[in-house]
Amino acid sequence: QMVPSYTLLVEVRDMAGQPFGLCSTGTAVIKIEDTNDNAPSFKQIQYETRVEENRVNVEILRISVTDADEPRSPSSGAVFEIIRGNDDRSFEITTDRNTNEGILCVVKGLDYESAKQRILVIAVNNEAPYMLAPHSQQLSQSTCSVTVNVLDMDEGPVFKPCVLRLDVKECEDIGTSIGRYLAEDPETGNSEGICYRIPPGQCNWISIDEKSGEVRTIKVLDRDVGEMRRGECNITVLAIDRNGKTGTGTIQVFIRPGNKNYPRILKTEYIMCRDRKPICLTAEDSDESPYSAPFVYRITDRNLASSWKISRHNDNSVYLSPKGDIPFGTYSIPVSVTDNGGKVGEHYIKVNYCDCVTPTECIEEPRVLRSGNVTLGVWAILAMILGSLLLLLILITICGCCGSGVMHRQVTDDCANHNLIISNTEAPGEEVMDHNIIPLQTANDHGGYGIKTGEQQTFEMAKGRGHTLESVKGCGHQTLGSVREGGGQNMMDTCRYSYSEWHNFTHPRLGEKVHLCRQDEEQKHSEDYLLSYNYEGKGSLAGSVGCCSDQQEEEALDFLDQLEPKFRTLAETCVKR
Repeated sequence: QMVPSYTLLVEVRDMAGQPFGLCSTGTAVIKIEDTNDNAPSFKQIQYETRVEENRVNVEILRISVTDADEPRSPSSGAVFEIIRGNDDRSFEITTDRNTNEGILCVVKGLDYESAKQRILVIAVNNEAPYMLAPHSQQLSQSTCSVTVNVLDMDEGPVFKPCVLRLDVKECEDIGTSIGRYLAEDPETGNSEGICYRIPPGQCNWISIDEKSGEVRTIKVLDRDVGEMRRGECNITVLAIDRNGKTGTGTIQVFIRPGNKNYPRILKTEYIMCRDRKPICLTAEDSDESPYSAPFVYRITDRNLASSWKISRHNDNSVYLSPKGDIPFGTYSIPVSVTDNGGKVGEHYIKVNYCDCVTPTECIEEPRVLRSGNVTLGVWAILAMILGSLLLLLILITICGCCGSGVMHRQVTDDCANHNLIISNTEAPGEEVMDHNIIPLQTANDHGGYGIKTGEQQTFEMAKGRGHTLESVKGCGHQTLGSVREGGGQNMMDTCRYSYSEWHNFTHPRLGEKVHLCRQDEEQKHSEDYLLSYNYEGKGSLAGSVGCCSDQQEEEALDFLDQLEPKFRTLAETCVKR
């Protein structure tokens, strides 16, 4: 349009416009609205610019247009569009409202190694639609071309692909290799000199080899444990080249369900009555599909497999029943269960084939204490046995102490203490020290040794089988008390005996000892025999004579050092007294 508005002065007069009539004036302003009847056009048909590779969100070019329509109106407002060369949407063009220029930007990094130059075709239109006059020529769209040159830059390594998915089977061993993740240097196109590492602060499921980029597990991945319940984790990996340039990539680790559990039969003990109703065996597996049902059951013992059979019920259960008549009793049947992943679980099915109508008739009731209604367990029985043994040990100890006391009393008590013992010898003998043994002589061919300790006198046989008057009490031998009282009165009652009683006691026992006393070391009879003397009253001042006399020098008592065991015990007893 040439003139945007018109201003008119208008007069109005009455009396039909006669000059003499009255009049008045006014102003009318007529504005001409612009229509979009002119198309915008580029000032240049071709443009050229450049940009560094991998740069993003950077302005690389401004494009100007002309439009004959009213400025700053929708009829002249430019709208730009890239109609060719931007298939990957790496570029974007917008309009500057103040200058009505097109602003060309890079929104995605360009790769010099992929394309060194990009050519774009850009078209322009107005905001308002075109309104053409009748019979006017159709307006044509204005376009221009833009050549973008990509500049080569030293860039960091690039992972291919940017995101790598790795599937790991559940419960794999630590250190299992699950894949490789490599980056390349865009300038060289290879992975030489690139190092890899995983920044800290991420889920530590995997590790990556610094040189080769091999990815391995560093723990057993189990979907039932802690942070692994989600079954996946995203891990960022860094690639660093020789120049210190860094590239990043992402590994997505997914844990696939594995066959980690054995199938197991829920119940293994059954009672079968004489109707031989089949037993239903049911197994379960904690693994997810496809490592659980269906299960395969099999009797592993050939002998039992000939008399028992398994029939299918469903994917989880089977029926176990005998093939024919079998005797009553308890059967332990080995049954294997194989899941869909090939893992086998072994079980023993205990079947009590009982002569019953209902299984409850063959259930064994536990033994219960009637008073307290408590089952007597193994530890209770063991405690009772240990208590009994302890009580028995105490009783044996008490009895042993009492018995040793009685024996000690029998050895030490001397009924002849402070009493005169008639020895039927010519002289009663002389008192000697505790360690001496004095041979005694009798008026016949019997004799004995006597030991006198202070005022106590004890008689014992010459050899190891001798007995004292007190030591033979209660031992089944004839004692002096039994000779005197016929065995009915204890010798401890009086401790005084007559000559005849003493003689009757010693006579049958001293013969053998006297006979042995008459022999020397070479088993020859001594020249000096024991001589018999009649009883002459209270005795004589003269001592006994003969080889058995005690009238010897002290040096002749060396035989006491070589006494037999029983004589040694006698000597020790005398020393104590």
